Amino acid sequence: FGFMQTDPNFANFRWQPDEQRIVLLDFGAARPVPQATAEAYRGLMRAGLAEERAALRAALLDVGFVSPNQLDRHGAAMDRAIDVLIAHIGRPGLFDFADRSFVERVRAEAEVIAADRASWHIPPVDTLFVQRKVSGTALLAIRMKARLPLREMVADAIGESLPTATSTS
Repeated sequence: FGFMQTDPNFANFRWQPDEQRIVLLDFGAARPVPQATAEAYRGLMRAGLAEERAALRAALLDVGFVSPNQLDRHGAAMDRAIDVLIAHIGRPGLFDFADRSFVERVRAEAEVIAADRASWHIPPVDTLFVQRKVSGTALLAIRMKARLPLREMVADAIGESLPTATSTS
């Protein structure tokens, strides 16, 4: 529909057992998602599934998470963070949202970037709203200690097949 309910509050939803579906109760935070933003996120998901560092860098730029200045100044730190994420999220089997073992390593790289005021960058508003939903949903999954076939779910959502080989190029 091109809209997203951007408030990740779990109280905004209800389970309908008769229909076996989740329904939205609060449309107050529903926002249009521009096609360009949706496509940029699909590109980010494709690059993540392919586990290709260069494609992930390009997708992060396209979505607006990072700026060219940040990549110029902190490309090595971003690459290390990307590699940690690829290694953790790319593992076969169920993704355990409660396993936060990788977070400190990613945080250490991100803190270096965040400390450099000359490279600060504010993502586009549409990206911020989508990310609010994504992050909030992930936090809920952490709280629930969810274990899900995340890679398969993402691939299905964007109409992709899972790649068979991995690389960090």
